[in-house]
Order: sequence, then C-alpha cells, then structure tokens
Amino acid sequence: MSRRMKSPSTDKPPPKSFLQLVDKTVNGLAILAGILLCLLTLLICVDALGRTLVRLFGTSQWGYTLPWTLEISEYALYFITFLGAPWVLQRKGHIAIDLLVHATEQRFGHRLRATADIIGFGVCLILFYFSCKVWWISFSEKILIHETFVFPEWTIITLAPISFLLMAVILIIRICRPQHSAPQLPKSAGL
Repeated sequence: MSRRMKSPSTDKPPPKSFLQLVDKTVNGLAILAGILLCLLTLLICVDALGRTLVRLFGTSQWGYTLPWTLEISEYALYFITFLGAPWVLQRKGHIAIDLLVHATEQRFGHRLRATADIIGFGVCLILFYFSCKVWWISFSEKILIHETFVFPEWTIITLAPISFLLMAVILIIRICRPQHSAPQLPKSAGL
C-alpha cells in the first residue's frame, strides 16, 4: 500500500479570495474615513481657536482664521460619508425599520431581509450607473470647481461610483451567501 503524500514544494498558498478582498477594501476605506474625521475635527478646533484669539485681542496679530475651513469641511464630510457607507452596510449598521421582520416567524423574516437586500442591490446599481454618468460628463467636459481652491469636479465625484459599486457587491454577497457576514455592530436598547 502506498500513500500519496503531497510534496511541500508544490503546495502554494491559496490566492486571496474575492470575499477577503472585499473585506480588506471596505476596512481600508473605513480607516480612511476615520482618519479624515480626526483631521476634520483637528482642523475645526484650530480654526475655532484662531477665531477666538482674534475676538479676544481684537487684532489679527494675535490670532488667525483659516478661510478655507468651511470648504474643506464640506468635502471631508462628503468623503467620510462615501468612504464609511460600505463599512456600515457590511456590518448591518444602517438604519433599519425591522419591526415587521422581528414580529414574523424566523423563516419569513429571512425572506423579508433578502427582499430588502435585493431592493438595496437594485438601488445601488441604479445609483452606480447615474454616478458614473455624472462622473463621465464632468470628466469629458472638464468642469472645474471654482471656490477657494480650483480643481476638476470629477476628482470629487470619483468616490461615489466606487462606493455604490462596493455596496452593491456587499449586498449581492449577502444575498448569495447569507452565512458570510461581517460582525454586526452591537445592538443597543431601543425605545
């Protein structure tokens, strides 16, 4: 009797799976959103301190203002939203009105969740399509944003289609493989 043994030299590590790639991408975007949130908080504090010094001393020699703080804050909030949305969706942290799901029997509740995920998938695909269309118009017509800073509009719009596509992928994974789900956010006591 001979046993077949695998040779260690022919064993290759398995390639990273698609699910792991999605998880790493979502986590990476969430980390970027967290970093942006910290930087935004710091920027607002520095600007508020500068404005306070100007008011206290009545002169700009003892204080400063950052005139571009409001504009940077607007863009940062936009980026934080689109960077963090896939992470929140993956962890089922979005606002959900699930009274009907909890009130029904378990099997029917799973069907309701799957139906909601299918509807969400369709909405994400529609938003992906239209955000790509808006991105392409902005890119092809070379539209510029003229505020404190001047830059191409498509650079800001780029994140929306990426986020919508990633959320559609998360929803299709949830539909096709309901057992593969990331950890949920802790449930807090409601009303």
